[in-house]
Amino acid sequence: MEFRQIRYFLEIHRAGSYVRAAGNLGLTQPALSRQISLLERELDARLFERGARSLRLTPQGVTFLDYAVRLDDLWREAYEVLNQDHSRQLMGEYSISTGGTVAAWILPEALNKIRKQFPDVSFRLYEGDASETRESLLRGEVDLGILTGPAREGGLIQKPFLTDRIVPVAARNHPVFRKKKIAMKDLALMDFVFFHPASAIRGVVDAGLRRLRFQPRIVMELRSVESVIKSIEAGHGIGFISALSVTSALREVRIPGIDLTVERKFYFSYRKHHRAGLPLLIDSLEQFAPSSGAK
Repeated sequence: MEFRQIRYFLEIHRAGSYVRAAGNLGLTQPALSRQISLLERELDARLFERGARSLRLTPQGVTFLDYAVRLDDLWREAYEVLNQDHSRQLMGEYSISTGGTVAAWILPEALNKIRKQFPDVSFRLYEGDASETRESLLRGEVDLGILTGPAREGGLIQKPFLTDRIVPVAARNHPVFRKKKIAMKDLALMDFVFFHPASAIRGVVDAGLRRLRFQPRIVMELRSVESVIKSIEAGHGIGFISALSVTSALREVRIPGIDLTVERKFYFSYRKHHRAGLPLLIDSLEQFAPSSGAK
């Protein structure tokens, strides 16, 4: 067994097809298929099975995946230790999975500053919901996840990152701002644009509004941060978004004596057997991440 075959196996699993994996690896599809055939022959196990529209792991492939992830982590750790000098350095590619707010409004600035400090490091960023991020971590597809709330899986380590303020906003020309003094009864007559029910931000907003015994009139439910912001800017209604993502076209809705803002906490999440440079990456993200006004 050659270690490159393990890397090839993992890339096929991540990509979901031989064609995409071959392109990512810079190989032809026949060459990649041959290496996996040699690996299966040596293991005396079939690792993949092709469906009508998808490629999936066999039960033996699922078992091998756990070992392949651990071997890949150990190889990366050994490589980093042997190739780093005695100073603290980041090098190689790190993969990160997180939700839309972090991917769009926190990581770009932070990762840019990190790359200026450590020019030999690169990043692959995946945007997904909390369940997708957890699954990617457990399958070894990413090095680091950033989640709203701590993960409960036993194989993952959590570390607090930052606290994000969620604020109600509307387009600057929205009728709510024509009133000299806004009351909750005024909001009851307004339309609202919300994230979809399964999103993390929707969960904390719903909980906050329940405490106020307020039932919003929801006219749109959307999945992406960009679509929610654009819909609010277009005047479809009031919405709750991260203070980090408030644009110049939006204005915060404030009611005297009532705090409509809610908070959510972000956590770093990673496997116990992680790469040697991951703690430095986490330290750097903590140093360079922007603040939404609460930490």
